Amino acid sequence: MEKFLVVLKGLGLFLLLSAILFIVQWQLAEKNVMVLNYKIHILIFFITLISLLTMFVVFILEKKNIIGFIFLGFVVFKMFAMGYIAVFQKDFELNIVPYFVLYWVYLLIEVVFVLKLVKKQD
Repeated sequence: MEKFLVVLKGLGLFLLLSAILFIVQWQLAEKNVMVLNYKIHILIFFITLISLLTMFVVFILEKKNIIGFIFLGFVVFKMFAMGYIAVFQKDFELNIVPYFVLYWVYLLIEVVFVLKLVKKQD
């Protein structure tokens, strides 16, 4: 039961932080400070969500030896997704720094959760 609470808290916090990031993006667009493509943000969000859900399932199943490999695999996958977007989306080239800031924020969230999961398993 304790593991499910850890997972629910983690998912809840991730969704809250993601909602804040979407609100910040929306506010920046409303004030004409910076207009970013929501498709790119949603892609980064869903890759991170799938990554966290996978790590949480592995955490619940007590397979602590592979959480790091799953994390590393999704980081590489997310970086290739960003490269794909950089090549094929014209909007990405215009605002490359904000999109990579989004990438690094979501990566930071993933790192914090992986560290918490690994500490909880030991």
